[in-house]
Amino acid sequence: MTILDALERAKKLRKTRDGSSPARADGAQAARDEAGSSAIRREPVYVEPLAPAPYAALERLEFDDEACIRHKILFTSGQLAETGQAAAAYRLMRSRVVHRFKGSSWSCIGITSPGPGEGKTVTALNLAISIAREKQRMVYLLDLDMRNPSVFESVGVQPPRTMSQFFTDSLAPASVLFATSVENLVMAGNREAVAGASELLASPRLEEFIEYVKRRSPGALILADLPPVLSTDEALVVAPRMDAMFLVVSEGITRRDALARAVDVLADFPVPGLILNRSSEQLGGDYYGY
Repeated sequence: MTILDALERAKKLRKTRDGSSPARADGAQAARDEAGSSAIRREPVYVEPLAPAPYAALERLEFDDEACIRHKILFTSGQLAETGQAAAAYRLMRSRVVHRFKGSSWSCIGITSPGPGEGKTVTALNLAISIAREKQRMVYLLDLDMRNPSVFESVGVQPPRTMSQFFTDSLAPASVLFATSVENLVMAGNREAVAGASELLASPRLEEFIEYVKRRSPGALILADLPPVLSTDEALVVAPRMDAMFLVVSEGITRRDALARAVDVLADFPVPGLILNRSSEQLGGDYYGY
């Protein structure tokens, strides 16, 4: 069969598939038309699309109560009863963040600070726990402070697999995500300092990880605990992937000039608000004000 023959045959097959009358040789088509007969048109057959395969359950890690108390992570019922003002401050912060989350179509929020020791990790953890307890959405807390990871340490957990292994060993995202003692809260992070953190976070693997989380849990809120913005460039590397950046400052610790520099450094990114740590106001007590 020549190429022209093959093309002509393909045209005829396409006409047949589209429901039009196939061409007939030797005048057969004309004879059928004269007889008043019509071509048989096949109705399309509906095929039910396959539902996407459900994602496998994540490995679960249990928080250590004593570690949470030591690091001021509001997890135990005793803490919530004893630190009512702190819990109220976080509920207020949660309401404001969730309101902005809904109104601005956020999915990723970065939490940083001007310098170290200003409470960003404790703030990120308590905010994540508070939002997850609403049970309105999944919350994913990612410890991306890879030079000084402390999210898992703050809750007394040693993850068997880490974010750094996702970047360097090509592990699947699900293998480094862990369900926790708090329903609707999933965490990922590291056990110890990671060399070359800036280069790892700048790689396309971070986008792949975030996109996986969005596919796995549509409508989830992703919180990223980032390094201090004036200490390394890693917060700036991650910031373009975030919808908003919150800056944690600590009363009595954060210097005014450091705060001004941090705000200036983050000028190209949405910074909807500051989170005041160790506020002397009555609502926050020894914990946090917003």
